[in-house]
Amino acid sequence: MCHTALAWAAALLTLGCAARSGWERTDARACRPADPPRICVLAEPDRALVVRAGGTALVPGECASSPRRRGGSLHVTAEDGRTGARDDRWLRTGRGATTRITATNKAKPRVVERDRCTGQIEADMAEGSSAARGRE
Repeated sequence: MCHTALAWAAALLTLGCAARSGWERTDARACRPADPPRICVLAEPDRALVVRAGGTALVPGECASSPRRRGGSLHVTAEDGRTGARDDRWLRTGRGATTRITATNKAKPRVVERDRCTGQIEADMAEGSSAARGRE
């Protein structure tokens, strides 16, 4: 029993949290598998939305990169500038991956998709993601 509890504690410590601060906006259109986690706010639909994560504020179409390579849980807050609705949640981020997010009509942050970084240039964020285009 003691070994099981010790194994669970070790697993929780290795999962941990993503950097809580120091995230910086990036306009890089490509990332490599060894790069730090990135989050991007979908540009579509066009709306007055502010997403705060890792000490930075992002609007639709913007991305931010972690100061550390390790991923983990990241606290994300979204605020709808039109209605004033505000909500938050913890989202998983990973090294060498881009997590594309948006918010529900009630400003609940939600993950649309996660893409593994390959080093190839991505489509412009203004075009939205493949998931967003599929809903049109």
